[in-house]
Amino acid sequence: MSDKLKKFFQKKKADVKFKRAGPGHRLNEGATTAKTVAKPGETSRACRVEPTDEAKQAAAAALARFESKKTTTGPLNISLAAIKSRARKEMEAERKNVDQNIDTFTYSEEENTSAEVPSQLATSGIFFQCPMIGLEVLPQEEWHVKIEEFIKEQMKDDPILQSILLIQNCNHNRTKVEECIKLLVTYAENIIRNKDEEKYRKVRLTNKTFVEKVLPIKGAIEFLESIGFVRKRLMYQEQEEDFLVFPEECLCNLASVQSTVDDLQSAERIQLVLDRNAQVLLPSQASKQVSLPPEFFIVSTAEIKAEHQKRTERLESEMILKTKNMRMKEQNRYKSNYKYCLIRVKFPDCLILQGTFSVNEHLSDVLEFVKESVFDEERPFKLILSSGSTFGNEHENMTLSELNLVPTTVLLFTNDPPENNEEHPYLKDELMALVQ
Repeated sequence: MSDKLKKFFQKKKADVKFKRAGPGHRLNEGATTAKTVAKPGETSRACRVEPTDEAKQAAAAALARFESKKTTTGPLNISLAAIKSRARKEMEAERKNVDQNIDTFTYSEEENTSAEVPSQLATSGIFFQCPMIGLEVLPQEEWHVKIEEFIKEQMKDDPILQSILLIQNCNHNRTKVEECIKLLVTYAENIIRNKDEEKYRKVRLTNKTFVEKVLPIKGAIEFLESIGFVRKRLMYQEQEEDFLVFPEECLCNLASVQSTVDDLQSAERIQLVLDRNAQVLLPSQASKQVSLPPEFFIVSTAEIKAEHQKRTERLESEMILKTKNMRMKEQNRYKSNYKYCLIRVKFPDCLILQGTFSVNEHLSDVLEFVKESVFDEERPFKLILSSGSTFGNEHENMTLSELNLVPTTVLLFTNDPPENNEEHPYLKDELMALVQ
């Protein structure tokens, strides 16, 4: 990658680290400041570390999403005593009815394959962050628009790098992007290897291959123009047509063309990071919000419905003939329908923490999410399946799909009680504020 392209990404990554570092301090400020010291045996909230700007931004975004969905059911209830009291009452009522059990929170495929999106969604959608651009939390489609605007603004004075970044970041069918890049490289290398042959310096814009593989890709035409191609009207089969032509006077810049082609093939992409879209639910909310939005699926809901119908028709015969290995293969095919999964963690105080994950993320990512959410991050904890099964160290590097946690699951949080037996909420204040 060229030095300029490397410097661009290095600068943006440095900006991200700077944003995450939090507020700065003057060098002449006193090194020691008065701190509130907790007495032995006490848990003091005053000694907690101030959240970073990124954490505050994520919490603010979660609150904003919550406010946008909130109806006129009353003000936000953040009284810890009221929240815990209500959660306990709901769990007591739930235990009296064995037919209602949130531990069996599962995705009903048939229910969610209808044409209309269910009103009681477990989550409002899939959201992302883009640290290289900003700390906003947005749907993927909105980020695509912002990334394109960002590239055009940041690289308006460098058409070569602008076109490279547009190609790599603003076209979302990677197969078509790779095919386009391969063809652009072929155009350039044909000129470099055969600079004395005029036919390699002309590309007809109505050529079928060009129309199918280059024209639809954002930034592709701009890339060819940035390395020297110009538009011209030339005779072709006794009529004028539009061509891109590499002028003879540009043949002295072939070393620069080769360098630009190398940059195109090695350029980094601006990465989106899946936002956990953390929510804290009461038992009654968790039992109602069980439907997954369409963004969770790789295939369309119509295709899933058709597949479900086929399996239903074959069910009777397959129940007789299927071996255990065959059943496992079918389960894996079913799980491959999903891109994301929803993990719920139920705490002893009856509150439920919910987060969104990619099916290819690991159990260690779930453990880290829970650790960052709890009030006491230093105290060891375990996550247990509702069946009683536990996870060992060997499971931490396994994907959620491999652990059969897709598309949804409920895990139980357990840890040792504090030594002083002082009661406190399990989740951090900013998450407790999300409880309605």
